[in-house]
Amino acid sequence: MKIENIDTWILRVPFLRETADFDDAHHELIGVTVHSEGLTGMGYSFITDHAGGTSVKALLDDLLVPYLCGQNASQPERIWNAMEDLTHRMGTGINRFAMASIDIALWDLKAKSNGHSLAAEIGQITDDVPVYGSGKAGGRLSVDELVRLSQEYVDSGFDAVKIRVGRDLDEDPARIAAVRSALGEHVKIMIDANERLSYSSALSLGRKLAEHDIFWFEEPVVYTDRRSHVELARQLPMPIVGGEHHCSSAEFLDYVTERAFTMVQPNVCMVGGVTEMVRIMHLAESHGVGFAPHLMTDLNIHLAATTNSTVYVEYFPFLEPYTTNRLEIANGRAMVPTAAGHGIEFTDETFSKYRIA
Repeated sequence: MKIENIDTWILRVPFLRETADFDDAHHELIGVTVHSEGLTGMGYSFITDHAGGTSVKALLDDLLVPYLCGQNASQPERIWNAMEDLTHRMGTGINRFAMASIDIALWDLKAKSNGHSLAAEIGQITDDVPVYGSGKAGGRLSVDELVRLSQEYVDSGFDAVKIRVGRDLDEDPARIAAVRSALGEHVKIMIDANERLSYSSALSLGRKLAEHDIFWFEEPVVYTDRRSHVELARQLPMPIVGGEHHCSSAEFLDYVTERAFTMVQPNVCMVGGVTEMVRIMHLAESHGVGFAPHLMTDLNIHLAATTNSTVYVEYFPFLEPYTTNRLEIANGRAMVPTAAGHGIEFTDETFSKYRIA
């Protein structure tokens, strides 16, 4: 399957109001469409909150796309390693976003060529995966809004929701208490500090919120501070989880072996695509650590269906207004799509309204 040509593009779409930390927050989706033998594969990565997608597109246009044209599209792992060789002196940053766009597109194309869903192409072992409600718990919401949106998830069949903390430590205990009181004791509540806290403030907050039976404490401190994660895991009763800003399987290794994370939360775009996500899943599974991938729900459903280490998939519906596909969710579980490829398709209106490059 010779790669004939590759289109690159950027979509700039607004944040959900329920999530945004500031006005005009947005996602930039940096995408590619790979053409081969009458088939196309689509992949994308993202930069969130602010601009910057043109830097990723420039790397694609100037280096990766010229190299990839003419290569065998049916070998995404081989191409991933070649892209790593081409860009490894850049460290890990925009190169991983560019690699992710290509890698996801190649896996989509490969699965389509074999008539498989992405999950089946990787090695599917289950037909549905557990999901939790996320993305509707921003720190700027009132307590009433936070309770109402959390309740909406539960009314829709979810048995777990995630609440953001760390914006105002004095208010957080009352906000979590209100959600727990409204949802009852049988609904799982996760909290996410988005790396806002120091070790001491994370320890203090975790102890205050422990009475509400917190299922996990996500990103309590900056992701590079492994020692604080290890100490928090020892000191607090709830699991410590994270990893959405880690850029490779190697960056997860010490966090897994030292039990800094009870569950890992890699982002498929941040780590460079499906190929590296599979390596991280294997790392988690071989060390008895849970897998709970970050954000990209429509892709993560496929990945989570291929490993025994899956605990939850984050249901964060920020793409739903812009795509034709919808996940089927019932009783807190999402059915794994069966159509060929990953099944994600942006609408023509989305390209018309939100394409900036």
